Amino acid sequence: MDERLGRARALASRHLSAIAQTFFVESPLVGLATVAALAVVRPQLAAAALLTSILARITAERVGASSSFLATGLIELNGWFLGLACGTFYAMGPALGVAVLLGGPLAAAAAIVMQRVLATWDVPLLVGPYVPSFWLLWCSLGAFPWATAAALPTVPPAASSPWVIVLSGGLRGIGQIFFLPNDVLGIALAAAVSIVDFRLGPAMIGASVASVGIGYLAGAPSWQVEQGLAGFTPALVAVAALRNFSGLGRSAVVVAIVASPFMEAGALRLGSQVGLHALSATYIALVWMFTVLRPVRSAVAARAGWSAAGRPRIFENG
Repeated sequence: MDERLGRARALASRHLSAIAQTFFVESPLVGLATVAALAVVRPQLAAAALLTSILARITAERVGASSSFLATGLIELNGWFLGLACGTFYAMGPALGVAVLLGGPLAAAAAIVMQRVLATWDVPLLVGPYVPSFWLLWCSLGAFPWATAAALPTVPPAASSPWVIVLSGGLRGIGQIFFLPNDVLGIALAAAVSIVDFRLGPAMIGASVASVGIGYLAGAPSWQVEQGLAGFTPALVAVAALRNFSGLGRSAVVVAIVASPFMEAGALRLGSQVGLHALSATYIALVWMFTVLRPVRSAVAARAGWSAAGRPRIFENG
């Protein structure tokens, strides 16, 4: 009995740590707080995400994924996000059930394949696999009459004060990490990630609010501002920079804050033209862009070591 209980605790800890990697930390406590916060606000969303994540892990083990890749937790993480997308965009019923059952294996397969491809360029996997996985599900299940789309989450009427609109939008932007424009969830997620590092929560809030504010000043559609759609990308990039992930630094955060309102508006418009949801495409694209540019930045830094006369620094003390 004690052995089974210990094994169950280890499995739960591993899974919660994988979910916590959303915020570039591996902490079962952060994962538990994250799942609990989502379960309070939208229990069916948390249930769909957890089930898809578990199915993704089981599938990966059955198809013989390498132990080193399994140990990263990225398969569970992508299953979690695919489940979030399914729970958000499919109504309760057959469509959601089928999407979750198919989504787990699909997330595992996409993660294994994409990891092998991206490893060639030393690009981090992140949650990249879940995006095309959901697009495939959305396009295929849409052909069936029982695949009912869900009513998307709404927000309360906008306040009269621009400051309140931007602040609420920034907090909802953090909730948008899990597809839910809810300011209470945004505060809860910021508090959860601050368990391991007190800087992370305030950084997420600051980056999200700043980006939503830029969108407001630039004249972004009011519904995008109120739902905080521009906020989730800079919030996550800010956390990545503080966690020293993949060489991201302050410049990446600044670019994300300024560019996110425009990139998100463009992604939404493009997605509407082809009938697909933008999901986390802007966030993934920005991080991958900075990662690919990393060797360029390193080369520029190396060349900066040469003086105007063409003499390398190594000889300056010689």
